[in-house]
Formats: sequence, structure tokens, C-alpha cells
Amino acid sequence: MVVGEKFAWAHIPKTGGDSTHLLFRDLEDDSLRFIDGPEKHNSFAKEGITGLDRISNIRRLPSLLKSWAVHYSQHSKWNPGNDDRIFTRNQLLRGMVWWLEPYTSDWKLVKFDEVVFDYYELDKIDHWIRTEYLLDDFRTVMSEYLDISKLDSDFLSNPGSYKRKIQFSRRELREIYTSCSRWAELEAAVYGNLQRSDEHYKEYLEEYVVNPINSTRAKLGKLKRSLRKKEL
Repeated sequence: MVVGEKFAWAHIPKTGGDSTHLLFRDLEDDSLRFIDGPEKHNSFAKEGITGLDRISNIRRLPSLLKSWAVHYSQHSKWNPGNDDRIFTRNQLLRGMVWWLEPYTSDWKLVKFDEVVFDYYELDKIDHWIRTEYLLDDFRTVMSEYLDISKLDSDFLSNPGSYKRKIQFSRRELREIYTSCSRWAELEAAVYGNLQRSDEHYKEYLEEYVVNPINSTRAKLGKLKRSLRKKEL
């Protein structure tokens, strides 16, 4: 979390929070209070935030859930006793995630949007920073509160090397959004109803993942058809 004189920014897990934290650091503003370490994901209520504008990040649901799944699968290896807490595709499609309750060591399988909505009181957020447009949105939102002239225009957030490790069918995407209806409604309000356009979801859909063998076959077929036309 980062707290300023007129705002508080909450770090919702897997929404580009660490990159956003670096942007705040780059401003070199002594008025900012940084809450780091295990407490970095604290809620507004946990920090007793009142009377300040509330800001947080938001990320499109398929990418957010994939990030959460990969993060858990990596970190669970280092936590004894987590071997029996497997993260399955079916859990992902139902919007279920392993959630480490703050200040405890007990992982729980929970409905993602319900826990996150309640813990961070997402219906009370005043401004959203979209992870997919992190630098631009950060500049737009935070310029109301801070001097952002020191921002690095070449800043690059973590792109996520796991982007294409988990892909979905159209049916699965619909299932994910149906399962996480609260987040789906929030996402539509912030981004617009992107579910109607493939352009925004190509990176998640299986049919847009190019298979090298099929791609080569398609090119050969096109070449053969072209040669036939010339012979005619």
C-alpha cells in the first residue's frame, strides 16, 4: 500500500502492484508513506484509511487468474504442507484461488471475486489504474495528487513470461466470467464490454495460438493453390 496526503493506493494481488510501487518510488516524494513486506497487500480497513480517495489497480480476469495460478504453483513449492493443495484448471474456470489470509499461514481455496471484493471494498474505489495501460493510467490518475514529472517514460512493467502457458476456449472464457460475476461487472464498467470483441481476448483464446505445424501446412496449401492457378 502507498498512502499520500489525499489518497491511498491498495495493492490488490496480481494486478501489477509491484510495478506500480516502483512508479511511486520513482517520484521521490517524501510525502508518501510506503507499506512494504508482508503488509503490502493490506486493505484500506486494515490500515484504518478514512477520508482519503481510494485508488487501486484492475486487470482483465483471464490474465489475472492465470497470474494467480502461476504465482501459487511457484510459491507453493517453497511452503511445506502445500503439496496437497493442487491448483487445477477446473478451479480456475470456477474462479477459485488459493488465498493466504493476511497475517496467517493458512491457505484457503476461495472464490476470487468474492474475497477480493469484500477485503478491498472494491465498490468504494474512486480511481482505477488498468494494468494493461499501467504507465498511461498511472500518469493520468496520479497527476491529480502528485508531481509526476520525474516518471520514466520508458518504464516497462513485468510482461509475464507465462502469458501463453494457459489458454482457454470460448466456452471456458464465458464460464470464467459467469463464475466471477462481480469482477465481470466491474471490468465492464472500467474497460467497457470487451467480451464482445475477440481483439481484446486473442492472447487468451486457444484458437489464436499458432501451431507451427498447422501454420506450415496452411502455407504449403496456399502455395499449391497459387501454382495451380498459374498453370491454368
